[in-house]
Amino acid sequence: APEVEDLEVPGAGRPLWGTGEVRLRRSQVERQTVEVKPESQSHLPGQQRIYMKTQGCAHNNSDSEFMMGLLQSYGYTFTETWQEADAVVVNSCTVKGPSQDSAVNLVKGARDSGKPVVLAGCVPTADASLAKSLGHGVSMLGVSQLDRVVEVVEQALQGHHVSLLSHRSSMPSLDLPKVRKNQFIEIIPISGGCLGNCSYCKTKHARGSLNSYSEMAIVSRALQAVEEGVSEVWLTSEDTGAYGLDIGSNIAKLLQRVADALPEHVMLKLGMTNPPYMLAHIHAVAEVLKRPNVFEYLHVPVQSGSDAVLRAMVREYTRADFQHLVDGLRAEVPDIFIGTDVICGFPAEGHEDHEKSMDLVKEYRFPMLNISQFYPRPNTPAAKLKRLNGQVVKSRSTEMTQLFESYSTWDHLVGRSLRVWFSETDEKRGQTVGHTKGYAKVVVPRNDELLGKSAMVQLLSATKWHVQGQLLP
Repeated sequence: APEVEDLEVPGAGRPLWGTGEVRLRRSQVERQTVEVKPESQSHLPGQQRIYMKTQGCAHNNSDSEFMMGLLQSYGYTFTETWQEADAVVVNSCTVKGPSQDSAVNLVKGARDSGKPVVLAGCVPTADASLAKSLGHGVSMLGVSQLDRVVEVVEQALQGHHVSLLSHRSSMPSLDLPKVRKNQFIEIIPISGGCLGNCSYCKTKHARGSLNSYSEMAIVSRALQAVEEGVSEVWLTSEDTGAYGLDIGSNIAKLLQRVADALPEHVMLKLGMTNPPYMLAHIHAVAEVLKRPNVFEYLHVPVQSGSDAVLRAMVREYTRADFQHLVDGLRAEVPDIFIGTDVICGFPAEGHEDHEKSMDLVKEYRFPMLNISQFYPRPNTPAAKLKRLNGQVVKSRSTEMTQLFESYSTWDHLVGRSLRVWFSETDEKRGQTVGHTKGYAKVVVPRNDELLGKSAMVQLLSATKWHVQGQLLP
């Protein structure tokens, strides 16, 4: 089917959420095309079943919740498997090769079975050539176009192939409807993109440079979620520490404002931050973390304990910077949960560099450690570097994993009585799951009445991953 310059799309008679747009114009969006199949059949919009698959970070999960909210508001329902769905939407992650391959394989499988498929998220946005490689039968939806998911799904169901992949200067509104994966947790993206230029990272190709939501918009969304019954508000982005640098604000101001606005029973949690921009706010952020309604938690990826490798990664901080941030936060918030990430086998990593990363983990005994082998991402500077021997990379990641598993994490909590905020159910094990203020995972015998609430718990025993407890009267 030919690409069209200006097309009144069949079946697009209903306005998009909050926009009223029903036409696709090449002059308005640089990278969008529409393919129309002559054999398209009419259908009743909003009556079909959708399978939504989400990969990646908390930001991606929030994007999927917004897309599901929009689809549900137009009458669509959701299935547990793609085989029973009328259409498939895959919200993809481009951080690692395996995650992208998984998304593409699911797309191909659903397409080959005759399902209309929409590939959304970071993968199609970061790789414009992917649409051609996947061929007919797959529509594309970029990260800044998620508020047009209803239109794209409707066209896909009619046999039309729509590609909306341009970067818009404005991000989707935070006022969109949502279908939460967990009804008690609201995930709010506070910004999109980042200010870094990591040599191995593909995400910036998709999310672009930093684009922050206003403090008012974020607080408003949080309060709306509270009215809808959530008990936890999570703030997320590619780099929460960089929040506001493009709009004259900063992460400390935002945290203070959100914490002030939330009721006492609703807990606030801050997502991932890279070290550089958070270094300026150690004391102010620590003060917020000490508030009763804020989890003492922070995810700070270090990626390597070697300055030489950090320079090759273009991470824009040193090992000493990372340690200054962690030490400063631990000094003011002794029970803080600080998790980190390590990449094993980066092309610039020698044996001594690997040992420096091992030493860093030995010193800090992080309660959460995401260990990844290096995967070259297409069109990134690191992809041009000579890769290490695969067996060396595997050996280093195995050694790092064994180190992480060798030390206890929560034994120091056994015997204590702490307040726990409950938000999940482990149906397989018959447990209700919650977290302490220091974000230790706590499980108790299943009691659904605890969900969305807090209770005092006696902590009885600990494993590597969680603490088992019993409710106190």
